[in-house]
Amino acid sequence: MRAVVLEDFGQLNLRELPPPEEGGVLLQVAACGVCGSDLSVYKGSPAMRARWRPPLVLGHEIAATVLEGPPDWMGRGVAVNPLVACGQCDLCRRGLSNLCPERTNVGFHHPGGFAQQIRLPLRQLYRLPEGLPLWKGALCEPLAVALRAVELAGAVLGRRVLVLGGGAIGTLAAWLLSRAGARVSVAERNPLRREWLGTLGFVDEVLEAPEGSFAVALDCVGSASTVKLATGAVEPGGVVVLVGLEATEAPLPLQRVVLQEITLKGAYVFTHDDFARAVELVAHLPNELVVVRPFARYQETFSDLLQGRLSQAKAVLVWEE
Repeated sequence: MRAVVLEDFGQLNLRELPPPEEGGVLLQVAACGVCGSDLSVYKGSPAMRARWRPPLVLGHEIAATVLEGPPDWMGRGVAVNPLVACGQCDLCRRGLSNLCPERTNVGFHHPGGFAQQIRLPLRQLYRLPEGLPLWKGALCEPLAVALRAVELAGAVLGRRVLVLGGGAIGTLAAWLLSRAGARVSVAERNPLRREWLGTLGFVDEVLEAPEGSFAVALDCVGSASTVKLATGAVEPGGVVVLVGLEATEAPLPLQRVVLQEITLKGAYVFTHDDFARAVELVAHLPNELVVVRPFARYQETFSDLLQGRLSQAKAVLVWEE
């Protein structure tokens, strides 16, 4: 089988690898999204260098077809929940599989969807809706991340909500917030992305920097500057949801947080329930949020994303026969 392998930081190569022989249900990968964490590992950011060592087969936003498994799953299109939790600890029993201390991740601890075939436990698979293009199933994972963040934001109907960062998670969160009745403002520095965001019917306002006051702010970047912007942009009693992880640490304006009773919440990936809801919703996502390319264009796609040359929020790579 073919696989795009991270041979070293900054070096991706298309290789022939032996197909997986053990480890659960055999999947033929149809499509895999490129996530910001894939880009961070590729770049070799300090946080990623501390956790991972090449060679790696990246890719955790996966849609696939079942090749070997239970008879009633054969040939079915599935989305992969890439977070493998133990299912036994207190946090898992409380429905917080995203916080399981034993959790591992497809695309990092386990070979990911940048390979044509992978094997995973059946419990990680979710049947996709009938008739859904397989490439669109790769959006379930980032949509589940956005769902988790929006859920933690609380009631947003009729309220002004700020999304910092118009990348994949920010754009998906904006779509969900709009469906929930919020008035959505997205702050994005990239002028190409700002122009594109302005064409989307669910974004009420596109800004280079936040203006005015908001009931809720979602920081989908996670830098020292955006944490400061988010906590400064919400009204007294407002809610800030921290989603992005560009930085490992960031200072807080403690006086404002305390004196204005600002609520800070961290949102880490998703639970099993969040992923199941994302599978139910994914068919409704507008197709124009995504650029779909063959895996043969992996290097070009990584370069375009890193240099901000794509207007779309998400790039999905498809394995062609």
